[in-house]
Amino acid sequence: MTSLPVLVDAAARRSIAADLDATLFVEAGAGSGKTTELVNRIVALVATGRAKITGIAAITFTEAAAAELRIRVRRGLEAYEGSPGTPSDRRQRCSEALGRIDEAPISTIHGFCQRILAAHPIEAGLPPRFEVLDEVS
Repeated sequence: MTSLPVLVDAAARRSIAADLDATLFVEAGAGSGKTTELVNRIVALVATGRAKITGIAAITFTEAAAAELRIRVRRGLEAYEGSPGTPSDRRQRCSEALGRIDEAPISTIHGFCQRILAAHPIEAGLPPRFEVLDEVS
């Protein structure tokens, strides 16, 4: 019988999944599972009622990564909602989150900042209908 290897960072992974009332900073190399752990944490925060999907900011570096993260969060919520053992209250929270996932601040840092500035242009000293310049502009 072959046993699975114990991951060196198993305790950290458990913390990401279970310590939902703590603020965490996760730093790891490419392909280490950061996005999977982040998705699991977002789903757990939503399902347990600790946060609404629209109150969780998930920031990435590229538009492609942000789009992938949004897709994976959607799939995670769908999977948890559809799991046979999911309690009805958690299923309902996941369903509500799926209905509002497009409102969730899952974006690049530039997109997130634009969202904040667009919501408060006067306070930021910007015209109400400001535009973000592209690379050419």
